[in-house]
Amino acid sequence: MGAHLRERFQRPGPKRILALDGGGARGLLTLGVLAQLERHLAERSGQGDAFRLSHYFDLIGGTSTGSIIATTLALEWRVRDVVDLYFKLLPAIFARPQVPGPLRIFIPGFKNKALTQALNEYLGDRMLNSEDLKTGLAIHAKRIDSGSAWILVNNPDWTFFNAPADLADVPNAQFYLRDLVQASAAAPTYFADVRIPLERNKHGNISGYAHFFDGGVSPNNNPALQLLLTVTEPAFGFNWPTGEDNLLIWSVGTGYVRKRFAKKNRKRRSSAKSTSDFRRLAYSSKVQAALEGYNHDISQQQITILQALSRPRFPWFVNSEVRMQTKTPLWTPQPVLTFQRYDARLEIDEAEYRRPEHLENLLKQEMKGKDVDKLRKMDIKDTDLLDILYRTGEALGAAQLIHRDTADEKNPIKGAAIAADWPPQRFDPPEWRPAPAAPATVAPPEAPPADSPPPA
Repeated sequence: MGAHLRERFQRPGPKRILALDGGGARGLLTLGVLAQLERHLAERSGQGDAFRLSHYFDLIGGTSTGSIIATTLALEWRVRDVVDLYFKLLPAIFARPQVPGPLRIFIPGFKNKALTQALNEYLGDRMLNSEDLKTGLAIHAKRIDSGSAWILVNNPDWTFFNAPADLADVPNAQFYLRDLVQASAAAPTYFADVRIPLERNKHGNISGYAHFFDGGVSPNNNPALQLLLTVTEPAFGFNWPTGEDNLLIWSVGTGYVRKRFAKKNRKRRSSAKSTSDFRRLAYSSKVQAALEGYNHDISQQQITILQALSRPRFPWFVNSEVRMQTKTPLWTPQPVLTFQRYDARLEIDEAEYRRPEHLENLLKQEMKGKDVDKLRKMDIKDTDLLDILYRTGEALGAAQLIHRDTADEKNPIKGAAIAADWPPQRFDPPEWRPAPAAPATVAPPEAPPADSPPPA
């Protein structure tokens, strides 16, 4: 079991990777982008409603909410079916907190029950080696009892996929998908840690466990860079060649959220909190504010690295210093991959300071700061807010984004986020491409009659 994808992984030709961030309920923003991508690729493939993203991407990897989406897509779900699941599941998961926020350092904010039941229902007893997985899958989690970030893939040639016969370890191929996804989504202070059977005694009974938290407390909340390392590191068994024409990573976020404090400016709307609020914070709250910025900081750094290894069509605006990195020299003589990052900025600002991916530009309306603050949370249960997140993602997939050829950002060159030529058609699976036309043939001249004179 588990070897059914080996031919796909080893097949010559370009490879396509989908990287999905963590972010709790904000996964609906990701799904909005993916819905637009699915519609576009379904038309381009000629498969119509039969098309699935698992037919296009050779590896789908995610963290936390991204692992839920990645697993369902790898099982050949349609995006709209995952969306329906989210609208049903999120209000149940976050319906009733167990304790107020300040006590979550002692007791998880929510029970695992609703998510556990859903994963049992929809994933059942499928294991990592399940033949129901129609493409590559990578799930990211943080093992807390050994202090290590785990990346679990369904590649039969991965070093740890099957345990050696002389060991009592449970082979990773036999980990249940429901356990791996729940481990990846067990965000600290929100949910209890998850234990996964790891060892058997001489009688074959489980004798040891590994304990996991959300992969978001590792550097892999944005899993794109780790996925690049995974498919090029021989230990994972992929050994995919690099190069701008060989490797595509399509990275989708759950909303750009940066917690900032700044002096109030009456002439500018901003998501930044007041510096007076910061001065009143207790030390513990300042520590929490610093830790909350971890995922933002590491994601920005990884995007910066990946953009320095590639030439993204729509470079992500990193900060006011390096901006879109259009002047950053490549780290390598030639691009290592084709990389593209998509995310929406969940913050308010004056129109002159907004980029196309700002929430207010995407929804074409101004919003109140307090309403945007609600969208930045991970434990959203209000269906109206969930709908806004989904529509934001859809709008991002349909947006006109700033092209890398822009020299003057005050007069940007723009292009469609998803278009006839984006993702690049050179990455289309071979069966999508029309067969080359047969060369025109010229009929041979008729033979002259037997009694005709020879040509002069």
